[in-house]
Amino acid sequence: MTDLRITLEHDPDDQGCALPFADGAVAGRPYRFLLDTGAATTTMAADEYTAGLPAVSARDSHGAFCAMGETLVTVADVAVGPLWADSLEVAVTDAARPDAPCLLGMDVIGRYCCHFRFAAGVVEVGGQAPGSASALYTGSRGHAYLDVGWREAPGVSASANWDSGAGITIVHQEFWRQHSELFTGIGTAEGTDASGRRAETPLVLMTGPVIGGRPFLPHKAAVVDLSAANATVDRPMDLILGYPTWSQADWLFDFPARRWALTS
Repeated sequence: MTDLRITLEHDPDDQGCALPFADGAVAGRPYRFLLDTGAATTTMAADEYTAGLPAVSARDSHGAFCAMGETLVTVADVAVGPLWADSLEVAVTDAARPDAPCLLGMDVIGRYCCHFRFAAGVVEVGGQAPGSASALYTGSRGHAYLDVGWREAPGVSASANWDSGAGITIVHQEFWRQHSELFTGIGTAEGTDASGRRAETPLVLMTGPVIGGRPFLPHKAAVVDLSAANATVDRPMDLILGYPTWSQADWLFDFPARRWALTS
């Protein structure tokens, strides 16, 4: 295994939210990437390098709050530590969003077995999941899904996308309405989705869930209507597991073998 050093950057307006970043390079040029398992495709900033590349196609994508158009180009030699692709079709952010981060998506991350040890500031890349690991469902776009339950509500189960690129855990508005006993309102906050759109969302304290047979502490989540995003995926999401969830454990995902385990 080879270590990829990561840095957790906390939201200056909310220290309870954070995202993992790592340094890398594309065609020998330095870039800083957000490790984003919630992104199917790697995204790069609109800059002098990407502006000089011919567009190979365009497509519509969807953030938590709205749809967005993307231009795709082909880049060479994408390397973020041991995560590597010799040639990759990537989306380019709108030039009107110069501060948008580069996102390393599942088109690269999904090629590897990754042990996310956020508290240690490292992702161990390589090896394979242990024999005790559980089966992992991955959607058609490479997203990893886990089943989430609650001891307080034995009959309730949620389909959750494990998203290292989510600074906060998200609850689908409809799931929140159907299972309000699991959530306590704690205010509102303004959030930003992958398109750069900002919106005011309710904040809730979610009753501690059970994931992989292990209880987690209660933690903060934002309530968002995921109906439009769910219409674009083959397994609808009740939850998106962001920093308040994934920061509570170490997670091993053998994406090629579709196996996963909690390791601490």
